[in-house]
Amino acid sequence: MLKFDWNTVFTLINLIVFYLLMKKFLFGRIKKVLDARRELLDKQFKEAEDTNREADEKLKDYESKISDYKAEGQRIIDDARDSAKVEYDKILTRADEDANELKAQAQREIDEEIAAARKASKEEIASLAMQAAEKVVGKSVSADTDSAIFDEFLNESSDE
Repeated sequence: MLKFDWNTVFTLINLIVFYLLMKKFLFGRIKKVLDARRELLDKQFKEAEDTNREADEKLKDYESKISDYKAEGQRIIDDARDSAKVEYDKILTRADEDANELKAQAQREIDEEIAAARKASKEEIASLAMQAAEKVVGKSVSADTDSAIFDEFLNESSDE
């Protein structure tokens, strides 16, 4: 049979009262502390996500700037290379012009020396011819006649 024990009933009532008192005074505060802690953690996670997002944006910005700087550096190098090529071509053109001018001047000098040598050789030949003619004739003809023969010889040899 069952016995009814009043101790058990009082223990049960004590437990219910204790639970209600705990719920009224302790569970609410614990819940507030846990909620505050959860809010703090959520806030910290959000701040960490915002910081990561900002860091990613800055990283993208820096990478973009680096690529812009690299492109700018390559453009400067290309411009310098093009300028150097233009200057190189100018120097080569100027050197070719100077070389052609020196060749032309040297050719003119050679032509002048050849003409002077021809003239000198013609004069020498004419002089030798006059001396030979004097020896053949035996005497010198007048200076005017010598000069006329000499000039005629030079003019005939110039036409050749």
